[in-house]
Amino acid sequence: MVTVAVLAIIATIAVPAMQGLIAANRLSATSTELVTALQLARSEAIRRNAPVTVCGSDNGTSCASTTDWSRWIVTGRDNADGSSEVIRDSAVSGDMQVAGPAAGIRFRPTGLLDAQASMTVCLPVSTVGDNQRVVTMLVGGGVTTTKNNGGGACP
Repeated sequence: MVTVAVLAIIATIAVPAMQGLIAANRLSATSTELVTALQLARSEAIRRNAPVTVCGSDNGTSCASTTDWSRWIVTGRDNADGSSEVIRDSAVSGDMQVAGPAAGIRFRPTGLLDAQASMTVCLPVSTVGDNQRVVTMLVGGGVTTTKNNGGGACP
């Protein structure tokens, strides 16, 4: 009985800590996936010598004018008729939320941006103090990721 009681006490302490660890890992994984998509878009713009855009999408085939980036695509105009080609399609799972600029992020053929842009990856849980990751794409092509405490809420 003593062993069972000790195990119950340890489990009571460990379960919330594990939930926080899992949430933090989900946030990191999603923000890393977003950074990878941005780096891919930049390198494709340079390789193709054509503009490439990362944007929120409703259907995975075209950009939507929305700040909800729960699904995002990397798209470029590489076809002879000027139509867009989807290079990568990604989506988040569960209650993870991603917010970005409604117009998307457009890389010029030089790999540069017209203006700095930020996206926020958020998990609406209070088990993690810093429940948001802010991914900032700099004009020159650099990417920074910072933690932000949203108090369990998402923007």
